[in-house]
Amino acid sequence: MERTPVSMFPAGNPNTGSFRDYSPGPHSGVDPDADVRVAPGSIDSRARNALTLGLLSLFLGVVTGVPAIWVGRKALRHLDEDSALRGRWAAWTGIVLGCLGVALTVVVWISFHQRS
Repeated sequence: MERTPVSMFPAGNPNTGSFRDYSPGPHSGVDPDADVRVAPGSIDSRARNALTLGLLSLFLGVVTGVPAIWVGRKALRHLDEDSALRGRWAAWTGIVLGCLGVALTVVVWISFHQRS
């Protein structure tokens, strides 16, 4: 009885040998570029993400509310370290909206469970 192969592809990767001499490329141990500058008056991306997650938490509740609070706190810590960035208002708004989204989820969940 002849055995049929499980896969139609050959075993192993035939191209692996061709790439063994190449460097794996940059990785997390590489020092960041020291000449990087932040545009004056730019809003921190963490604060912007917190605001976006906070707004989404009004519709998606806890799913994006808890991450909005977490990212907002991280943004505030980062903004305390770097005075060139703005966005404290966006981080705080994201945190507040995240808390509101979580609170709304709890209220809706309790109201649904009291009816049953």
